[in-house]
Amino acid sequence: MRLTARKRRKILALAALLAALALAVYLLLDNAVFIARDVRVEGNQTIDDQSIMRAARLPLGGKMRDVDEETVRPALESGGLVELVSLEKNYPSEIVLNVRERVCEAVVAHAGVVLTLERDGTVIERLSTLPDTDAVYVTGLGVTSYRLGEVVSAPSARLSAMTAVLDALYDNGATQYVSELNVSDANSLYIYTRTGMRVDLGNSENMNNKIIWMAGTLKDLEARGETSGTLDVSSGNKADYSAR
Repeated sequence: MRLTARKRRKILALAALLAALALAVYLLLDNAVFIARDVRVEGNQTIDDQSIMRAARLPLGGKMRDVDEETVRPALESGGLVELVSLEKNYPSEIVLNVRERVCEAVVAHAGVVLTLERDGTVIERLSTLPDTDAVYVTGLGVTSYRLGEVVSAPSARLSAMTAVLDALYDNGATQYVSELNVSDANSLYIYTRTGMRVDLGNSENMNNKIIWMAGTLKDLEARGETSGTLDVSSGNKADYSAR
């Protein structure tokens, strides 16, 4: 029995030694090896790496375990220009920021400034004048407030309608025809073309078909010199043109 007890004490002592050694190794790695030193940026095209790294406010020189995606995301995206797709940690010391540069797909005037938006309403920039862009000019959205990098605050029905129309326009390559999109009434949406023709869309249902009808009919009308009047595609299965 004394031999068994002695063995147990040896085993316990060895276990304690191993635990202490493991703790020492962990503390060494955590405090001296696993330190955020290097950053790699992927996915950016026009914005330089340094600008993205500064915006992310990474705790360089700090512990890798303290680098948190949920902290980095709002810091990086608050500038409006980029979205954080993912944050990866390559131990012992590299952080990889995978980003997507936001694309201006709509322009909205609000309270004396011009907001550039993605099609879902995310605010990219705040400008003092209209930008030189092919993005769709949207009226009637009814913006109440905004923050860069976040979806603009506006009546939900209008915001959803805007997104539906923009999705259909961009997916079908039809933005070339559009001068203005009005969403003040989500059940009576309309477009003014670059030649001044009004296109009635109705509500946001079946929008893809409506835009296909619009683009095909406008191409035919313009080829015949018809550039004004009203085009009604609200049914989603035909286009009715009136020269008046």
